[in-house]
Amino acid sequence: MSTLTARRTSASPLIPLTFGIELEHVLAFHASLLTPLIPADTWIAKQIPHDKRIRLCQTTYIYQLSRPKYHGWGLTAPTNYPSPFGSKWHNQCILDHGYRGYADEILRIEQAIFNDKNHHVVVHDGDGKMQQFGEWYLTTDTSLVGASPEELASIVGEDKAETGEWDSGPVELVSRVLDVDAANSFSEVAEMFELLNAGQTGKTKYKAFADQWCGLHVHIGLPPSPQPSVALSNSSLDGNEGNRTFALLLLQHLAYLTIIYEPVLSLLHPPNRRSDHPNGQIDLLGNREGFYAEPDHSTIDWDAVPDPDSGYASDESGETILRFPTDPQYRKDRGKGLNAQKMAEWNYGHDGQDDDESFASSNAQSDSDDLWSDEENDPNSHSNLRRRAHTLIFPPPSHRSHPMTLAKLCNLMNDSDSDRRRLINWSYLLRDPPSSSPSSSSSSSNFEHDVKYDGKGRPRAKGPQTLEFRQHEATFDAREVEMWVRFCAGLVRWGERGAGDFAVWVEEGDGMRDEEENQEEWFQDYYGRGELGIGILVERMGLDEEMRVWVEGRVRLWKEC
Repeated sequence: MSTLTARRTSASPLIPLTFGIELEHVLAFHASLLTPLIPADTWIAKQIPHDKRIRLCQTTYIYQLSRPKYHGWGLTAPTNYPSPFGSKWHNQCILDHGYRGYADEILRIEQAIFNDKNHHVVVHDGDGKMQQFGEWYLTTDTSLVGASPEELASIVGEDKAETGEWDSGPVELVSRVLDVDAANSFSEVAEMFELLNAGQTGKTKYKAFADQWCGLHVHIGLPPSPQPSVALSNSSLDGNEGNRTFALLLLQHLAYLTIIYEPVLSLLHPPNRRSDHPNGQIDLLGNREGFYAEPDHSTIDWDAVPDPDSGYASDESGETILRFPTDPQYRKDRGKGLNAQKMAEWNYGHDGQDDDESFASSNAQSDSDDLWSDEENDPNSHSNLRRRAHTLIFPPPSHRSHPMTLAKLCNLMNDSDSDRRRLINWSYLLRDPPSSSPSSSSSSSNFEHDVKYDGKGRPRAKGPQTLEFRQHEATFDAREVEMWVRFCAGLVRWGERGAGDFAVWVEEGDGMRDEEENQEEWFQDYYGRGELGIGILVERMGLDEEMRVWVEGRVRLWKEC
């Protein structure tokens, strides 16, 4: 296979991309910033017994077993703010305990910080998720809690904390939609972060900080009217014209490259933001979950599959042998231990090599496509998982009576139709644009079934159709945000280039290029063979020198932790 196929051949311009950020953080504040926001007759309970503190816990149930409980003060005044648990829950706490936890008060404190400097920020009303992102806003985060008294003392200083006049609570700052390629987009981010960073001087009555649970989420999407691209067409949307989202072929290539490079991408992040870490097993599950051990695909009679969404296929004898990742029992049986074990192996050195040796040699490509030559019989070895990823993401010709769709791909990458707790969350690609309505869809029914409703007939949530990159730790460094946004956009554009080059390769070739084996060869040639490391990733992505330095710096930084 000629290495020329690994270079870009399509002449179409790169697609314009938009981005938005979600910065999870904790705001420590002086009581004087709280009192103007509550009624004058409100009593602030600053010493809450442990048994009652537990009952005021506002974190979502899935986080309650692993994360601290509510640490904030209690307020005796009722609230009308519809928090994720509803104002009724807050007000019931008053009836049961005499006080409640924070509703929107901490959001209002941070809003005042921005608005005092003429930076308009709105507070989300708490009623479901936002649908429009034309301005910056603040919202609650039910995966986080405020700092413990000991942590608060280390943040604001023991002398201040001992006065009992400081408290803290979680906040999520969400940006408006910005242009990836516009310099002023990152200048705007820097201006917003400057106000949060001002609290670090010790001269203010607030301090914004991030704990080990806080993350920086980056959403990558398309502008309302993107330019045409060979990898950007609405053909994958089954006739739903005017509804702009990424072309299916682009998304398939992005899915493939992020699956095979998932452990390499994790090297850019601290250990607690990786799937093999206890934190990751709760909130940062790997996208590889849907690709682990299944029977040999060569024995599957694809034509005998009556409905791929049922989760079953048959072998040559007609016996049901395959449970697809959409089958809940399959996910339950598989468990999480395999993921943690494999991610630990992939994240911390390749084939027993020292990290320095692996990094130095990562630009060299092996003649073999096996990451570990002695693990050929392991169904979850890198090479076998890679073959499985290609088969599932790009169904073989014999399976074309049931082609890949956007919903199937998102289910595969998220390992369910609604689990957003992934390194890369694909579920938002299935959201309904806020401007659309069920009656405005095209006469072609596939898109309406595939996107507007989920597999159980429930209406999809409304909102921008984006890919959410969730792995980066929270940071108040605007430059770091810019580099991570550019890197995420680079992954999407790498998928676009791959989709375009693959389409050209197929169009210019003969019928043999339709064969699965030939296509697998192309994918290995294009995205890298053998041992996949940071060096190959940087080279294949086509990163400029500034980005290369940033990537290598991130890897070295977290290797030392």
